[in-house]
Amino acid sequence: MAEDPELLRRLDALERRIAQLEEPAAPDPAPVDASPAGASSRPSPDEDPFWALTAMKAQVPAPGAVVYAGSVEVGAGHVEYQWGRPTEHLLAADWAERAETVAALGHPLRLAILRRLVEGEHTVAQLVDELELASTGVAYHHLSALQAGGWATSPRRGSWAIPPSRIVPLLAIVTALEKG
Repeated sequence: MAEDPELLRRLDALERRIAQLEEPAAPDPAPVDASPAGASSRPSPDEDPFWALTAMKAQVPAPGAVVYAGSVEVGAGHVEYQWGRPTEHLLAADWAERAETVAALGHPLRLAILRRLVEGEHTVAQLVDELELASTGVAYHHLSALQAGGWATSPRRGSWAIPPSRIVPLLAIVTALEKG
């Protein structure tokens, strides 16, 4: 039987992912209290426009880390989330393994769908109407890509939402894409 190069590539990627899951996780950076409330020794956000960065640097030793956090009220509800990784972990990771997650965001219609889902759960029919799509097939095609990337889930048949744990990361990506 001839070896399928695509199948071998996928199997190799799966084996790497399993090996990573079996490895002890790199420690997360210490939790960052980015709020100046109750910390009179810290400057206020008005005094220090980099208050979150200042707080992180005080808690995470060199070579540092990347942390993002958010406390947001959106149509889907109130979400608080914080995630961070040490620099060494990020630089040692295989970035190619994240390609599918990033690629799922690479279409304007998918971003428009996610924009609607940030407002709350939607049915496919609502998405088709609100986005003036040609068919439910078009909607399902893009929702399938978003689901494969971990950006959307179907809590009930025909209904779609963003998992709460993905709302702040999505908004962090949108923020990172701002030109400024």
